[in-house]
Amino acid sequence: MVGKRNKWELGRKVTLDPELMDSVAFHELSAAGIHVLLRFLRKRPFVYQGRHKPPIFTDTGLMFTYAEAKALKLCNSSQFFKILKKLVEVGFLDPEHQGGAYAKDSSTYAYSERWKQYGTKEFIVVEKKRSLRGPTIQENLKHKNKILLHKTIVDNYANA
Repeated sequence: MVGKRNKWELGRKVTLDPELMDSVAFHELSAAGIHVLLRFLRKRPFVYQGRHKPPIFTDTGLMFTYAEAKALKLCNSSQFFKILKKLVEVGFLDPEHQGGAYAKDSSTYAYSERWKQYGTKEFIVVEKKRSLRGPTIQENLKHKNKILLHKTIVDNYANA
């Protein structure tokens, strides 16, 4: 009898180009960072072109959530953030959408080849930010509390 399939299981193989493995950027990664990079590479959708042609990969819309990292026992949340930040910093990933702390708002990334220029003058620096593009979570909570207070005052005045 075949066991139950793991929710996070991927059936795809990944091959690494020797240029990637020998790059300065790759050597900057920790073991967990390499594991996360490999996971991102496995997640890339592709179109099979035929027997003797290489597949065409889609490098955008890649998602790797904190819940998935936790389920795979890769690292804790703060370590996972540092790994993602490092992958962006050395040029393997580019942030497409900065997710937030709210449910179903995950960050998405694009696989990048900026890593080829890492350590040179041509390298383009990109940062992964911790908070959303707009207000931070604390600012959102303060704003929500102000609205609730205002609503309570208005309701009390209307009922008086």
